This record gives sequence, C-alpha cells and structure tokens, in this order.
Amino acid sequence: MTTSEPDFEDCSDVLEHLYAFHDHELTEAEADHIREHLMACEPCLDSFQVEEALRALVRKCCNTEAVASAKLRLRVQATITRTVVVTEAE
Repeated sequence: MTTSEPDFEDCSDVLEHLYAFHDHELTEAEADHIREHLMACEPCLDSFQVEEALRALVRKCCNTEAVASAKLRLRVQATITRTVVVTEAE
C-alpha cells in the first residue's frame, strides 16, 4: 500500500470514506477493506448503520412526485440569473 492510499484499518479513515462507500465511489478492493473493517469494528459499523438509516429515511421522504410551484421555480431562476461570481485579479 502506498502512502497516498487510505489505511482502512484506522477507524478515522473508514469513517472518512463512508460516504464514498455508500455511493459506490470506491474501487472494489477499497470497498472490500471497508467491509472487512466494519465486520470487525462495532463503533464503525454503528456509524455505517446510522448513515444507512438516514439515507433510507431521506429516500422515503423525498420519493414523492412533488413538483416545485411555478412561483418557486421563477424565484430560483431569478436568483440564479442575478448571481455574480467575483474572482480576485492576479
């Protein structure tokens, strides 16, 4: 393992990569290391399960066919149109 690769034996590295793990953004080898760690580490498994439950709740609550009102869409569009990006001159 090179120094740039995360050490999935360390809880802080596992917790730092939980979002990527949930989103299937890790390589299969990295995901396997996370799975192994979660099976051996109850606190990390608890964190994983909390995140998993939260994601399920958000999916359940946001899985409606709700559509923003025309008035809200116009307000958002106007805000986006007015947004100005300021960058520093070199």
